[in-house]
Amino acid sequence: MTSEQTPPKGWRPTGFQIAASLASLALAVILLGLLLPKAAGAGWGDAWNVLTGLSARDIVVMTGLWALGLWLYTFVYTASLPGLGHTQALNLNLTGSLVSNLLPFGGAAGVANTYGLTFSWGFGGVATSLMILVSGLANLLIRIVLPMVGLLALMTSDAQLPEGANGVVESTLLVLVLVAILVFLMLVSSTVAGWLGALADIVWRWFARLLRRPPPAPRFKAAAQRMQLDAVGILRTGWYRIAFGMVAYYASELALFAWALNSLGAPIGIAETTAAFALSRVLTSVVVTPSGVGISEAGTAGLLVLFGTPPAVAAAAVLILHFYTYLIEIPAGLVGWGWVLAMRKRWSRSEVSA
Repeated sequence: MTSEQTPPKGWRPTGFQIAASLASLALAVILLGLLLPKAAGAGWGDAWNVLTGLSARDIVVMTGLWALGLWLYTFVYTASLPGLGHTQALNLNLTGSLVSNLLPFGGAAGVANTYGLTFSWGFGGVATSLMILVSGLANLLIRIVLPMVGLLALMTSDAQLPEGANGVVESTLLVLVLVAILVFLMLVSSTVAGWLGALADIVWRWFARLLRRPPPAPRFKAAAQRMQLDAVGILRTGWYRIAFGMVAYYASELALFAWALNSLGAPIGIAETTAAFALSRVLTSVVVTPSGVGISEAGTAGLLVLFGTPPAVAAAAVLILHFYTYLIEIPAGLVGWGWVLAMRKRWSRSEVSA
C-alpha cells in the first residue's frame, strides 16, 4: 500500500442528481418549515426565543460532544478496514455525510466517494468493499437496536401513552428483538444466512407470481452466504471495536440531546429523552428528503410534546439536534473535501518531482 498512487477522480454528480438534490432540499425546507411548528404547536419565533437562552457554556459542551462523536465513529471504519488511520476514517465520515446530506438516496454517491478516497490511499477494491459491507451491516443492526432501546425506555418512563398504545409498543419491541436476533445470527452463521436468503428467494418468487411475471432465478441464498463469509473474518477480529464505535457514537449524540433539553428547561427524564432520540434517528432513514429532514424533526417534536415538554422547548431542542446531526456536517464535509484536494495536489507535485 503506497500513498504515492495517483488518486482517482472519484464521484461527480450528474445533471439529474443535481436537480434531484435541489428538489429534495427544497422539499426538506418546506417540510421543516410547515411540519415542525404544527407538530410542536409553537411558531419559529417562540423556538428562537427559547434558543437565545442558551449560554456559551452550553454551546461549547454540545459542540464538544458532536466532535467527540465524530471521532468515536472512526473506530467503525478503522476496524472494518485494517490499516486505515483515524484521521482518514474521519475524512471518510465527513465527506460521506456531506454527500448523503445533500442528495436523496445519497448512499450510492457516498459509496462512490468512499471508493475514490480509499483508492487514493492505496487500498484495494476488495478491502474497500468489505469495509462498506461490514460497516453497512453494523449500521443496519444499530437501526434495529435503536427502536428497541427507545421502546424499552418508553416502557420504563412515566409518560402517559394513549389507550392501547402499550400493547402496540410491546408487540413492536418483540418483533424488533426477533429481527435483531436474526440479523446477528446471519452474521455469525453461514447456515442461518442461507436460510434467510432462501426465504427471501421464496418471497421474491411470490411477488413475481403476484405481478404475473416470470419466476426469477434464486439468487438471495448464495448472495447472503457469500456476504456472511466475506464479513466473518473482519467481524471475528474487530467486532468489539465496531460495536464500541457505533454505541459510543450514538451515546454521544444522546448526551448532546439530553444536554440541550436540560439546558432549555424540558421537564422530562432520561427515559423520555432516550425514546425521543431513538425515534429521531430512525426517522432519518426516511429517504423522501436527505436524512429525513423535516419528517424526523416533526416526529421527534410531537413525541416530546406528548411527554409534557413545552411546545417551544420541544421545537428548539429538535432544531439543536438537527443542527448538530445535519447542518453542521455540510460545512464540516466541505472542510474534509478541502483536505482531500490539498492532499491530491501534494501527491501530484510529488509524482512530478519524482
